Amino acid sequence: MNCKGCNLPRYIVNKHFGLCYGCNNIRLHGSKYGKPIKHTSHKEKVKQESPLWALKAQDKPNRIVHLVQGGRNMGKSLAIYILDEQFYEEVFNQSNHICEECGEQLPIEFRDSEGKIIARFRYSHIIAKSIAPELRHDLRNMNDLCFLCHQKWDFGEKTKMKIYKKNQKIFPQYLNK
Repeated sequence: MNCKGCNLPRYIVNKHFGLCYGCNNIRLHGSKYGKPIKHTSHKEKVKQESPLWALKAQDKPNRIVHLVQGGRNMGKSLAIYILDEQFYEEVFNQSNHICEECGEQLPIEFRDSEGKIIARFRYSHIIAKSIAPELRHDLRNMNDLCFLCHQKWDFGEKTKMKIYKKNQKIFPQYLNK
């Protein structure tokens, strides 16, 4: 059967209009090959979708611009970034800067010269934020850990760590055997 668009013998994909694949794409999208593919990176997609990018740079505190534009935690709101940073600073100020598990010395500076928080890994939630969001900014829910101990706590055997019994006394409803 001939296509009504190009008048060539082709397989008809649109029976109503009697069009072949290429002519039907022209009818639908203005191009023989369908919709033009627009290649965008993940950061560009997030930039287009995120309300954070609508804010002008002068409206954002300088110390959190790197977090908003960094791409790592793009799903969070600006208010959560500010609350987290204030909370981490409070935890930092109450810390003795030694890993609670292994005794390793932790950095004694809170921010670097650019205003970024140094060693964010050291702020380990005992009960994950996803399990108990109400404990996100609770000082009792924090361990001060080095990177390796933080990884062990989050992904390893918590029950084999020295800090487990102390944490179990604080949150027995979450950490039971």
